[in-house]
Amino acid sequence: MFTDWLAEFGIPVVVVRGFSSQSYVEILRRRTHLDPRPAVLLYVGDFDASGEDIERDWIARTGCWAHAERVLLTGEQTRTRGLPAAEGKRDDPRWPAFAARHDLDPDRPVQWEVEALEPVELQRALLTAVEPYVDHRILAAVLAEEDRQRRELRAFVARRDAPRDRGTGRGLSGLYRPQP
Repeated sequence: MFTDWLAEFGIPVVVVRGFSSQSYVEILRRRTHLDPRPAVLLYVGDFDASGEDIERDWIARTGCWAHAERVLLTGEQTRTRGLPAAEGKRDDPRWPAFAARHDLDPDRPVQWEVEALEPVELQRALLTAVEPYVDHRILAAVLAEEDRQRRELRAFVARRDAPRDRGTGRGLSGLYRPQP
């Protein structure tokens, strides 16, 4: 969904499932370095002990962000939106510190999942977070150039695919020669 929602802006979506491999980190660093735009990380993840640590680890290991921000989910968002808590992982060693940071019962691990949000609400939150980073003037110019290139390519293909008279190099209309 995120890729579809952000495609028109040319914003890449990076999927991080758990603690990523170092090779994935290196690929992201290389791609970020090649992109002339400032590297901004807008993080969307579950609000739980591991999710919070995955975000911390990703930012630290990639080390390429001009700005990093958690868009969803935060503790405040879970409360203001009335999201239901699911049972957390009892064996997560990060739980006690997470519970202490967020004033949660250390004996009752809980977690909140991004999927608890309605897709419309998720899309609205994501697009709102992205908006300050979109230069609509530059975006319009890039889209206009892409459109020009598409038209040029279609015209080229139409010319290439047009039937031709082998003898003259002209289209079929050149084959008809009125008889005297």
